[in-house]
Amino acid sequence: MKRLTLYLVAPLVLMLTAFSCDKDEDLEVMESTATLVWSGDYAVDGCGFSIDLNDRQYKPENEQGIDNKFKAQESHTVHIKYTLPAKPKEFTCGWGAHKMNAIRIISINEV
Repeated sequence: MKRLTLYLVAPLVLMLTAFSCDKDEDLEVMESTATLVWSGDYAVDGCGFSIDLNDRQYKPENEQGIDNKFKAQESHTVHIKYTLPAKPKEFTCGWGAHKMNAIRIISINEV
């Protein structure tokens, strides 16, 4: 009976462990100079922040953590530490839904 329980419980434990892992922890942290773009508040049909980095545009997953001082002008040259999650970010702003490459900002400082 103990052996049967082991054969039933062990796969369940392994499966739960595999699905509980946070994949963001495995992402490489990178640093770069980029352009932070402010396109306006969502409440007035703006699309918030985006990051222009290496000729690509990214949507910050955690843009609520970006300091309000960066809203004072349309763009800033910044030094960022970041990770690039595998899944694009879907968001609604302006006149519809958009999908953009995602970026997770770890730190951001004006250059």
